[in-house]
Amino acid sequence: MRSDDLWRVLIIEDDQAVADVHRQLVGRVAGFAVVGCVASAEDALRLINERRPHLLLLDLELRGAKGLLLLRRLRAAACNVEVIVVTASREADVVRSLAHLGALDYIVKPFAPERLLRALADFRRISALERRPLTQEEIDRVSHGGRLSRRLLPKGLSPDTLDLVRQALTCAHGGLTASQVALETGLARVTARRYLEYLVATHQASESCVAEGPGRPPKRYSLWA
Repeated sequence: MRSDDLWRVLIIEDDQAVADVHRQLVGRVAGFAVVGCVASAEDALRLINERRPHLLLLDLELRGAKGLLLLRRLRAAACNVEVIVVTASREADVVRSLAHLGALDYIVKPFAPERLLRALADFRRISALERRPLTQEEIDRVSHGGRLSRRLLPKGLSPDTLDLVRQALTCAHGGLTASQVALETGLARVTARRYLEYLVATHQASESCVAEGPGRPPKRYSLWA
């Protein structure tokens, strides 16, 4: 396969051992080529301009500027390179910010190799669609199939339990608190809150605070219509 026919991948990771794992995994997938491996945002910007990668494997904890700031800078410059985030960060506000910035996927360290291989396959499938009007199925794959808002659930979250939480919110008027969801589903409050935060982070639900008396008002969660 000619180099022009390959998807160019830039690895942005400040842990050399992790970067080597990324390089090996990318090398296992036909059609991809690693065009560089850097440990800082500054070096990443230079190589993005020089080598025009199609895809970034981006860690958030970099030398110098953080990965999130790097992605914001790229988007401000109208750089539409696709991004798969690979990080140890689990904060809901970080996940939400990356969704707003168009991250293709979000993989939490440590992860099974198959998880990154699936993300690469999603990128290839979506990016290889011909430049023509798309069918509804193809539109669904582009808008949901590999995107952060519909990605595989993070480790520790169950699709069946997520459905329970979604059903509780569907039947509620005016939203529910984490405690109310826990009561409706039989989950522990902390578990219910994890699922609710996931729904908010992936733009499937909203959160609001409604004062109901003295003290800090509880958050209420509602599914988007």
